[in-house]
Amino acid sequence: MLGEGGVRMAQKRNLDLDKIINQATKLICEKGLSETTLPALAKVLNVRSQSLYHYVSGREQLLSLVGARRISILRQKLMDSLIGLSGRDALLKFADIVRDFLLNDPALSSILYHLNEYPKDAAISQEILNLIKLGERLNLRREGVISFHALIGAVLGYVFLDNSSSFLDESKDESNRNYHEMILRLVEPVPDLQK
Repeated sequence: MLGEGGVRMAQKRNLDLDKIINQATKLICEKGLSETTLPALAKVLNVRSQSLYHYVSGREQLLSLVGARRISILRQKLMDSLIGLSGRDALLKFADIVRDFLLNDPALSSILYHLNEYPKDAAISQEILNLIKLGERLNLRREGVISFHALIGAVLGYVFLDNSSSFLDESKDESNRNYHEMILRLVEPVPDLQK
């Protein structure tokens, strides 16, 4: 675009945090987490890298915001799906939704794999706490029941193995059955291992 005297004028950019997070999510899904850098994102958005620093302090914060957004979407999906359910039905529904969401969301599953790299006050950490609070409403805290922490770890571990090529010989039905068996064994009262 040329202004008076033939001087090139900068195009006004319509950039905001939502657009940045959405494009970063898409970039992670298409190119992978390691290829999602601020320069690569800036190129896709057709802006200078420096422009992104008006919205995020760096790559770590960007990935934390992407993860937090994806977890927020997952949490809303869980709340909508768990209405009217309780007990075993609610637990299995919760576990299935989390697993399916992570299996179909390469951005979130790859970010969660690196969760230890984010500080406790990061946006993603806060959203995980919100997700845990929702899960704790399933009232699994009875005598001898494994902790919710262990349950989340088992679900994430199962999803990471699902995403790998480790169990290609297992059918989808077998995988679902084994997953449900694992979940139910984790929440049934277990003998005290300290004795």
